[in-house]
This record gives sequence, C-alpha cells and structure tokens, in this order.
Amino acid sequence: MRKRRSKSSRKAWIYMVLSLCLSVCTGCASGGQEDQERRMTKKEKLVLWTYYETENQKISMDELANGFNQSQKEYELTWEYHGPVTEFNKSLAIAITQNQLPDLVILDNSDMHSYIKMGKLEDITSAVSKFGHLDDYFPNVMESVKYQGKYYGLPLCCNNVALIYNKDLLEEKGIRVPQTRAELKHAAKELTDADAGRYGFAMSAIDDEQGAFQFGTHMVLAGDSLEQAGGEGTKKALQFIQTMTENGWMSRKCVNWSQNDVAKIFLKGECAMMENGPWVFPKLDESGIHYGVAAFPGGGEQTGLLGGEDLAVIKGKNVRGSIAFLNYYSQADVMLNINLRANSLPPRRDVAQIYLNVKPQFQVILQQMDGCVSRAVCENWSELSRRLSNGIYRVITGESTPEQVCREIRSFQKE
Repeated sequence: MRKRRSKSSRKAWIYMVLSLCLSVCTGCASGGQEDQERRMTKKEKLVLWTYYETENQKISMDELANGFNQSQKEYELTWEYHGPVTEFNKSLAIAITQNQLPDLVILDNSDMHSYIKMGKLEDITSAVSKFGHLDDYFPNVMESVKYQGKYYGLPLCCNNVALIYNKDLLEEKGIRVPQTRAELKHAAKELTDADAGRYGFAMSAIDDEQGAFQFGTHMVLAGDSLEQAGGEGTKKALQFIQTMTENGWMSRKCVNWSQNDVAKIFLKGECAMMENGPWVFPKLDESGIHYGVAAFPGGGEQTGLLGGEDLAVIKGKNVRGSIAFLNYYSQADVMLNINLRANSLPPRRDVAQIYLNVKPQFQVILQQMDGCVSRAVCENWSELSRRLSNGIYRVITGESTPEQVCREIRSFQKE
C-alpha cells in the first residue's frame, strides 16, 4: 500500500521541486565547452527532436536534457528544434526519406498512431511495463502511445480547451459564466460592443489542425463522437458558429487566427470570452488581466478533445538509451519539474494533483481530462481533421452550409 504524504511534507517536497525548477541549470556549462565535448565522447549520444519554441519550453528541454545527462554515465542527450509545429512533420518526413532520423521525437499525440502504422516507431512494451505507476496515467492519454496493446512511447504532457473569460466585463454586464451553448450564445450577444470594437466570443477557426482541434470540442459536446462526425451533433456545432459570426458576436476573421492570435485579441480587449488552452495562461498572467477559466459549455460525459504531446522512440536507433531517457522522465519529480517549467499538465493524475498546488488555474483543465476524447484512436483523424477545419472555414466565410459540409463528411466516413 502506498503511504500518503502529510500536507506539510508534501508542501516541502513541492517547494523543493520548485526551487530546482526555478534555478538556472549550470551543470552543462561547468568546465567549459572543451570539457563538455570530452564528456560527450565518453557517452553514447542521444538526439531528441521537438517543435517546442516558446522560451519556457526551450528552458524545459534544456533542464530535462541536463538532468538526464547528470543522472547517469552512459548517455548524453541533446535536443534540436525542428519546428514550428506546422512544419515539424515535414521535417520528419524528409529525415525518414534521407535516413537521418533522431533517436527520439516529441509528437502531437494525434500523430503517434500514424507513425506507428508506418513502422517508424519502436515497440518498447517489455521495457515500459517495468516502469511502474502506469495506472497513474490518464487512460485516454495512454491511448495515444499504445497500438494493438503495444507501447511505442510515453506521454509527455496533456491538455484541453476551456472557456476563458474577462471577469470584469461579465460582472459589468451582470452576466453569469455560461454553462450551455444557449447561454454562451446569449452571453456573446450581450458582451458584443461594436462601438468599443469588441466581440463577445473568439476562437481559432484557421484551416489547419488548430481549427479542427477547437471545432472538435464543439462537435463532441453537441453529441457526435469522432466516428459519428458529420452527424446531427456536427450540424448543430456548425450552425452555432454560423449564427455567432452572422450576427457579429464572433469575428469572421477567426478563420485567420491561430490559438495564440486569439489570446492576443483577448488581451487587447477585442473579445470578452475565448476558447483556448492552458498554453495561453502565462501571457494572461503577465498581462495582469482579471480572467477566469470555466469548463467549456456543453454537458454530458464528453468534455472536448484531448491535446498534448508524446515522447516517441524511433525504430532502429539507440533504443536502449531512449528507454533509459523515458524511464528518467517517468519519475514524478522530473515530470513535475518539466511541466511546471513548460506550463503544461503532467500526464499522470497523481503528479497533476500536486501540480495544482502551484498552478491552480489548471483546475478546470484537470477536471475535464477524464471526459476528453483522444484523436489518436480515430483511424482516419488526419483526413477528418482536414475536412473539419476546411468545413468550418467554408461555413464562416459563407462558401458552404452546415448541411453540405456534414454530407461531405458523412460521405468520406463511409469510404
């Protein structure tokens, strides 16, 4: 039986980890470049590719690599940026054709199964089964690193989207935080102020994975699973967004906005509420804006789509070293430290609970985790994603109707 930590001891542990997280990692710099190169010649090299590009994400990668390198004497890990995320898969495809692959990659969890089916990832089931704490991971998060009962990597982090709102504006208008689509529509209408240049609601509807990810939450909350895309729930979700844009409660310009662009619009006061994820929390905190986070309006057991990244092991490369690295990352204190730095939710429930002691704004994101739908289990997600993002784009721009888009998606689903 696992012993529970007392509150005082748990707090002490948390602050110890935080002090490590917030300190500057200097181990890799000690002794100068010449000493570092000499050490690397004595160790087997490991290379990790990622699309992490924010300053905090880069620091998290530095600290993860340095911590692993100092924890053992066999391997020396370096990480390389091959992004942004929209270009990462292209870089990986080129590396596959040229046989210049790294040992490990960080993948969007929706892409894992595609690479597994291509035969590019290593079956590491026997090693992962010995790591321990596997039952502590969110089950839907683990679905992305497993295929036909075998493991090909380990979750790095997870997320979902929530309703983020300007508390001052809602209080000024006497509007309560919406809990249903009808309430969201009413709130958006009341909060829209053309004279002030403010829309009631904003989301990313860009014609790429981000648009599909954001619309997917509307779709599953309206009652359609990924396998049922194109059904009545999809039509209701498209009609909702059509109504919002046609009435001017949401800008049609959202077809050009990424999720980070939407956050900038929110910070400028040009929208009162937005659909977005925890990756925008640092910008909101730095701005000092009085914001709140609520479950995305819907209902039922489903709460949206699951986002996040996985650590994947490339087939035929340094598999033994990669497994050692995954085992290192799976430790609770390491996982907590890295996710605190990168501002992402840990994929283990027990670590995520501790995480809330430091970042309480993640409470809603954590509460929604169990009801999130994994894109990885959708066999044709890449094509469905393309059709969803293109469909919402066409509905907002008036090039198509919700009914027509749904017919096209249903036709594709039957193929």
